[in-house]
Amino acid sequence: MNPNLAFWSLALVNLCVLVACTALGVRRIRARDVRGHRRMMLTAAWLVVLFLVSYGVKLVFLGHEDKTGWTRLDFTVLYVHEACVTAMLMGGALALYRARRFRGRLGASWQLPPESDPLKGRRGHRRAGWTAITGAALAFVTAAGVLAGMFGRAGWFGG
Repeated sequence: MNPNLAFWSLALVNLCVLVACTALGVRRIRARDVRGHRRMMLTAAWLVVLFLVSYGVKLVFLGHEDKTGWTRLDFTVLYVHEACVTAMLMGGALALYRARRFRGRLGASWQLPPESDPLKGRRGHRRAGWTAITGAALAFVTAAGVLAGMFGRAGWFGG
């Protein structure tokens, strides 16, 4: 396996773990476990940071991919993937920003207030979070498509 394929395969695993963390984070907040929700979502954010740093290192040592053999479909899948990643990053950054404003209301116990006293900004945080989660899930699916095309062009699927 060439180093670029190895890198992108590991990047797909990273994205899969990120999506799993966000799913667990949603489960935690539905169970009213703010600490667990926060832990899972911050883990997902750190996985994004890990990818960005590793991508920078990859560019230094391996360079960009050779896209001369790419078809119009390959580029379309890549551009859709990049749009999904952008939605994930923007939604996640906004959700994180809005969540930081909850700290004073949650107190040292990290308990959600009763339903009769909702957190101000919760709806915006939730929308931003769902944008990030949806973007991440779609980014995973499209990344798998991009990677499959890369493996196909490398001759892994016969031909």
